[in-house]
Amino acid sequence: MKFLPLLVVLSLSASLSAVEIVAHRGFSSRAPENTVAAFKLAWEQGADACELDLLLTKDGEIAVLHDEDAKRTTKVPMLVANSSLAELQALDAGSWKKAIFKGEKIPSLEESLASMPLGTKRFLLEVKSGPEVVPVLAKKLSKWRLRGHQLCIIAFNRTVAQECKKALPWIKVYRLSSEKENKKPVDLTKLIADTKADGLDGLDLGLKWKWSEAMVKQIKDAGLELHVWTVNRPGDVKRLAELGVDGITTDDPVMARNALEKK
Repeated sequence: MKFLPLLVVLSLSASLSAVEIVAHRGFSSRAPENTVAAFKLAWEQGADACELDLLLTKDGEIAVLHDEDAKRTTKVPMLVANSSLAELQALDAGSWKKAIFKGEKIPSLEESLASMPLGTKRFLLEVKSGPEVVPVLAKKLSKWRLRGHQLCIIAFNRTVAQECKKALPWIKVYRLSSEKENKKPVDLTKLIADTKADGLDGLDLGLKWKWSEAMVKQIKDAGLELHVWTVNRPGDVKRLAELGVDGITTDDPVMARNALEKK
């Protein structure tokens, strides 16, 4: 049996511990997704970051929820685009998960950000609306400039990502991408080129991509940061960390941390 040199082992251990663990919609395996309860639990349990979803409301506010309709997490059919923030916040967004979360509401962007501790922990803000949300988002985030290192914007829509970077150059912006678009494989080389041309800071890619050392190297050699979503199995967490990704988004940040610390 061959043993790795001590320096190699120490280097690998350090690289694994340096991987950013991002709680997907907060600690969503234990608490109702995209709620302050889920974010607070993630911070308490040692997550490095939380991901959340942003949608523009009828009255020009920003609500934190994933779906365009609130039905899945509140049991009430209510389109976000046709509703005010106050109307959405009157709904119960916690009971569907567990009875102890009854009364948990759909938070605003401001309420979500207020949960974030001072320091190095951060939010990854996924913009689900179109470019029309960017001016509103820019205005709301302007007061966070001194804590810009604790924020990152992520978006599938290229135009949204471009506009966010123009409006908020002091915040990192990552382009989100699945491995397929319109049932056709996404060209990674073109995606990298587009991301660089748009002045963005990184890529946030789905787990179903054909991950390899060569793929990670191609992205890193382009000077881009690299995150992966949504990773919920310990073996996948460790495999991706060993490949050298910068961050892993998961529904269970405790599982992910344990997978990286396991010898």
